[in-house]
Amino acid sequence: MPMDTKQRNFYIFCGVIVVAWYAVREINEASQRAEYLRQQAIRAQRQKAKAKPKPAPATKAPAPPLPSVAGRGKTPAPKKAPPSPYAKLSGVWRGRTALDGRGVCNLSFELKEKEQPGHFSGFSSMTCASAGPLMHKKGIDRRAFALNRMDPEAAVLSGSMENGSIQLRTDKTVGSDSNGCTPTSFTLTPFGSNQLAAEWQEKAPCSGGHLILGRGRR
Repeated sequence: MPMDTKQRNFYIFCGVIVVAWYAVREINEASQRAEYLRQQAIRAQRQKAKAKPKPAPATKAPAPPLPSVAGRGKTPAPKKAPPSPYAKLSGVWRGRTALDGRGVCNLSFELKEKEQPGHFSGFSSMTCASAGPLMHKKGIDRRAFALNRMDPEAAVLSGSMENGSIQLRTDKTVGSDSNGCTPTSFTLTPFGSNQLAAEWQEKAPCSGGHLILGRGRR
């Protein structure tokens, strides 16, 4: 039978409600899916941040290898200082001379170069023996001659090379002869191939002297 107006309006109303219900449900479901996807994205981003490796701590660059001797792998030995040009002057020197009023005198001189090149220590010792022509006839003292042979005139000196000669000054007097003669200074000059020209001064009234020294044994 045909529907009247009320029935038709009722069915239309019911259809609108059903359509509206489906529309609301779809909107809710879409909103829930969007929220779920958003939460999943946040969770994945957090897990990715946790899994990211930490940067390795900075390490110092290795020290460069030391230079080595070719073929051996060893460090080169330190260079030695060149020998002093005055080293050959060190040693014991001896000579003999005649001194008026003292006789024939023998001088022994030990020379040592210090750590500083050109600086020296010296040790002198001189003994005299009577010789007739050199001795004064008046006031000859045989006791003094004996003492001069047994108790030499000796001193400790120090100095340096100056103008081609070693200039030495007395630091300490070790002994004097019977006349009280003691050296105050020595000048040693290289002479020839292996000799030294020695000249010394003494306290007054002694006059000093000079002679040629050659290499001697200790």
